[in-house]
Amino acid sequence: MTKPIKYHASGQGALIAVSWGDPAGVGPEVILKSFPRLSKRLRGKLTVFGSLSYFLALERRLKTGVDIVDASKKIGKMFDGLRVDDVVDMKFSQKNFGKIDRLSGKAAMTGVARAVEAVCEGRFGALVTAPINKEAVNLAGYRIAGHTEFLSEALGGVEVAMMLSSKKLSVVVATTHVAIRDVPGRLSRKKLTGLLKLIHRSLIKFGMKKPRLAVCGLNPHASDGGLFGDEEKNIIAPAIKAVRGAGMDVSGPYPADTMFTQRAISGYDVAVAMYHDQGLVPVKALSFAKTVNITLGLPFVRVSVDHGTAFDIAGKRRADATSMIHAIKTCDQILNGKFRV
Repeated sequence: MTKPIKYHASGQGALIAVSWGDPAGVGPEVILKSFPRLSKRLRGKLTVFGSLSYFLALERRLKTGVDIVDASKKIGKMFDGLRVDDVVDMKFSQKNFGKIDRLSGKAAMTGVARAVEAVCEGRFGALVTAPINKEAVNLAGYRIAGHTEFLSEALGGVEVAMMLSSKKLSVVVATTHVAIRDVPGRLSRKKLTGLLKLIHRSLIKFGMKKPRLAVCGLNPHASDGGLFGDEEKNIIAPAIKAVRGAGMDVSGPYPADTMFTQRAISGYDVAVAMYHDQGLVPVKALSFAKTVNITLGLPFVRVSVDHGTAFDIAGKRRADATSMIHAIKTCDQILNGKFRV
């Protein structure tokens, strides 16, 4: 995308666009496997953006019993199958599974881009994304670190945040896909203050009345009074103080090694970690395959699975659709004001 997409309020707020992910990975498989396990009401809300011929061939291989139809064709109200918006010209080939490939990367991003355009045009109210492979999309010419960054850029650089959420724990990370050595330089009092306000605002929009946020320190033992760094004193604590002054329920900074115990988790709704693995390790350890990725700050709802393309099992019929099911159901809950962390 060369210029930002303008978002128009959806006229089809209940409908969900699904991008198919990297066709060399497990994305299309988990989409197909999830479909029969959803309610008929929810199945009727979905349209997948990908290759129609690919899905038809994949269904014949998986034998899911799912009827697949071209979404551009006129479909009767009683149809209970998977609608595929045929936006990618890619044939199914068993030999392509598990390979990092430029064409697969381009196909994945075409699916994402066309789904985003459809949502922004008002044809859908939300977006669910299957996994992409960052190496493949970079080979295809997309210089992005992931979905989150792509979506922000596509909408003109809107401020976004990544929240991994499950019934046991929800975490937002202050920095996403950056090297550990670069994390301190990416943190500032202004940015962290803005992030805390964004999280609070998003949770209110999702239907929470009084969100409780707990903030991790960056350093071991939250710097132990300055013995192991000064980011807590100079950046994190002042940001917390600023938003508390605005009436938000935010506490910390806490040592990350004690912040994710069962007792600690019961005292807040969302944890705010300073970097990717600090937040994602505990949430995935507690709820892997039952965790979803929610992008905060977009003008529409976006939810994703919590796993990657899983090239090691792609094409072997072994992919677990649990996270995709949770992603679709979570998206529907948010659209209907029923989401709770």
